[in-house]
Amino acid sequence: MAFRVQLNPSNKVFTAEKTETLLEAALRSGIALNYSCSTGACGGCGGRLVSGRVRATQHHDFKFPDTQQAQGYVLLCCCAADSDLEIEAQEVGGVEDIPLQQISTKVEKLERLREDTMILHLRTPRSQTLRFLAGQHISLAIEGLQARNKSLASCPCNAMNLQFHIRRVQGDPFSEYVFNQLKLSQQMIIEGPWGSFTLDEASQRPIIFIAYETGFAPIKSIIEHTFALEVGQPIHLYWMVREADRHYLQNLCRSWVDAMDNFQYTPLQGVPVTGVSSWEESGMPGLDVSDMDSMAAAIIADYPDLSGFDVYLTAPDSGMEKIVQILQQHGLPRAQLHQDVMQRF
Repeated sequence: MAFRVQLNPSNKVFTAEKTETLLEAALRSGIALNYSCSTGACGGCGGRLVSGRVRATQHHDFKFPDTQQAQGYVLLCCCAADSDLEIEAQEVGGVEDIPLQQISTKVEKLERLREDTMILHLRTPRSQTLRFLAGQHISLAIEGLQARNKSLASCPCNAMNLQFHIRRVQGDPFSEYVFNQLKLSQQMIIEGPWGSFTLDEASQRPIIFIAYETGFAPIKSIIEHTFALEVGQPIHLYWMVREADRHYLQNLCRSWVDAMDNFQYTPLQGVPVTGVSSWEESGMPGLDVSDMDSMAAAIIADYPDLSGFDVYLTAPDSGMEKIVQILQQHGLPRAQLHQDVMQRF
């Protein structure tokens, strides 16, 4: 059974199953409530019950002062809905409200999609999930190696299970270790989050996502966040790769098209890497001029006037300036462009 929950003062509405806490239900719905421990020890997820009934799901050590108890304050991490509800609770306003965190995680899964493309799955302790906004990045630390910044590819709606897209680059100690030595259940320290490449939730404009190679990772995180929020505006994803068959999550993108009425997906292919025998020998090359031209041409052909769109773009620094210039020439206001330079994908 599911109950309707109205959140004040934002007037957002989400559903909560009887089997989940109110905090879990809100996060699943893409709502970034304030919280810290998620185990009832700190009071960070306290909210005031305006109407309706809740039931306790677990014992908790934190106690509200008598005055707040009298006002109906409850811990959202330790209560489940027992009827339709109206609650008052504080939401995260932006990246400045997310604290810097350091968490010891374990390797949950190593999913090799290609010889040089790996999805790394990490799991946090239930008592210390990572608070982040979709599109942000963190540092990954393996004992004996220099820490490496990587964009989160997973949705904040399931913050215990974190996902990263790792490209194997010959001679790079971090990627070589991940592909050749990293083991299941091995410890990895994460720190963060950082970055402001996040969704403008206040905007109702149609959204265009433009990803290059493994720059798809933070865009995947944001797209899945839009699904959790059930945004109504049209979304169009353009994903460019250098060589054929390098859209390593092509089936996932197609499943989004099948499942969502307002979602479109256009795969693009740029100029293949030449002069080397494989991508991993080439490192992370910048975008070729013709890549920029073909990427921009595909977008402009579909949307010659970009003045009414929000655009989220990941690309190497070497190609960013040109594509931004083309987009702006077709009416895209600077304030509606969100950029993430590819330095850690």
